[in-house]
Amino acid sequence: MKSAKEIKDAQEYEKIFQQYLEICNRAIEQNKKKFPYTEIWGARFNALKEEATLQAIVYDDRPKVAFTLRLTKDMKIEIVEKKPLPAEDEWPFTYQYLKRVVDNPKEYIENPAKLEWGWLKEVFGSKV
Repeated sequence: MKSAKEIKDAQEYEKIFQQYLEICNRAIEQNKKKFPYTEIWGARFNALKEEATLQAIVYDDRPKVAFTLRLTKDMKIEIVEKKPLPAEDEWPFTYQYLKRVVDNPKEYIENPAKLEWGWLKEVFGSKV
């Protein structure tokens, strides 16, 4: 059985990842009509035949929480489900990185190039 601290920690990791995805979605929405994001994101999202899913994992000193994510045709990133740990083929997000983004959302929304978009390569291929 998990301790109260383990449950609280898991909730914190999940919460910060959800906040991070909200910032990513706001960055896409705010910049999708600006060069070069219009061309980059528009072409990639339009190329999707259907909504695509990928796996992500948040870790600190070890894996903390894992998710299946969906990229929708209307250019949104959503959590489909929280997954059990561990999972080997998931993109790792460090807690420190997520916390930095969540603590400074305006910086990342206004400058989406500062966000780590490499995790989308699984869906879009190596040209992201």
